[in-house]
Amino acid sequence: MRNFFLVFKQSFQERVTSKSYLLTTISLILISVLAISLPSILDNFSNKKEKVVVLDQTANITVEELNQGLRSWDWEEGSEDKLETYKKDAQAGDILGLYIISAVDNNYTIEYYSKSSDVQLNSELTSYIQTKKIQQIALKNNLSVADQQTLFTPIEVEKQQFTAENEASIFVTYLMLMFILMAIMMYGTTIATGVASEKASRVMEVMVTKVNPLAMIFGKIFGIALASLVQFTAFFGAVALYLKSGIVKPAESLGNFDLNLSALTIQHCVYFFIFFLLGYFLYASIYAVFGSMVSRPEELNGTTMPVTILLMASAFSGILFVIDNPTSVLAKVLAIFPFTSPFNMIILVMKNAASGLELTISILALVITTFALGYMAAKVYPKGILHFGENLKLRQLLTRQS
Repeated sequence: MRNFFLVFKQSFQERVTSKSYLLTTISLILISVLAISLPSILDNFSNKKEKVVVLDQTANITVEELNQGLRSWDWEEGSEDKLETYKKDAQAGDILGLYIISAVDNNYTIEYYSKSSDVQLNSELTSYIQTKKIQQIALKNNLSVADQQTLFTPIEVEKQQFTAENEASIFVTYLMLMFILMAIMMYGTTIATGVASEKASRVMEVMVTKVNPLAMIFGKIFGIALASLVQFTAFFGAVALYLKSGIVKPAESLGNFDLNLSALTIQHCVYFFIFFLLGYFLYASIYAVFGSMVSRPEELNGTTMPVTILLMASAFSGILFVIDNPTSVLAKVLAIFPFTSPFNMIILVMKNAASGLELTISILALVITTFALGYMAAKVYPKGILHFGENLKLRQLLTRQS
């Protein structure tokens, strides 16, 4: 146990004190803060009101009413003697437009001069004038108060969610899957690189013959796992504090995608954490084996390609086969099979389609497979560390005598 903690401590300290670790942590926090703030920043720029000059020849519409009813623009009352000046300003783009409202045969007409036709402005102004017209007709014909209220009751338009209130949006689920994929690839590659680099260390040649390989391999995996948790805690903690500060309000959507973050529960977060860690331990063991197969770190990309393909296939199997039909037999199988379960069981949890038995079986299968692969990695790890020269094949590594 003492050897395990020595390797664990050395792996953790080596990781958290590296420049790349610190730069990655700071970059993740800054990028996330910028991404959260971006909708508010863009909204502030888009809320800058453009000036519109209105010349009302009916004496029924006031600039005060327009500024209260159509608040997206800055309305200014014009005068007849400056008509040509307003036209020049509109043509030059100094004002958004000049709108002349007049009445002909008990009907309103709108003429406007604008360098670029603003469809939203024209639509909202037309609707507003139409409402004024109906209001005047109602008063002229002495309609009852109830009838007038019926005429002017606005039509309710309410956006509905594609998902239930207690179900996180698909986009949030996508983000979780991509987070797990990128994190496992990043830290798994770190383990493979560390194992390959250790071949140049004479200390490791001595340690691998004196220390229990199981303690060495799991010490390294758990040490880097703790470093990753520290990094993610710093990341999520900084983002949470930023949101809690109230400087910005989280966006309810990102582009055309609903976020629906309010549907996330503590249970969702706990299961996400569990399957992320188990998935990391599983693939970290595989990366350690493949890292011991090469002679130099530069050769890792080609050697670890099968692991990368397996990771990508596991992540996208959920997007292709599970997320649209989480109750199917294929979805249940993919959520229990150890290599695909870290991604697919998360989808079932987010869709509220996972039973307690399925979660238990999936977690047990992951734990058993992880320890089996860790044991195998511990067996082949010393062989790979002590081998120099031509790269080993996986079959050679498994059958090679110590």
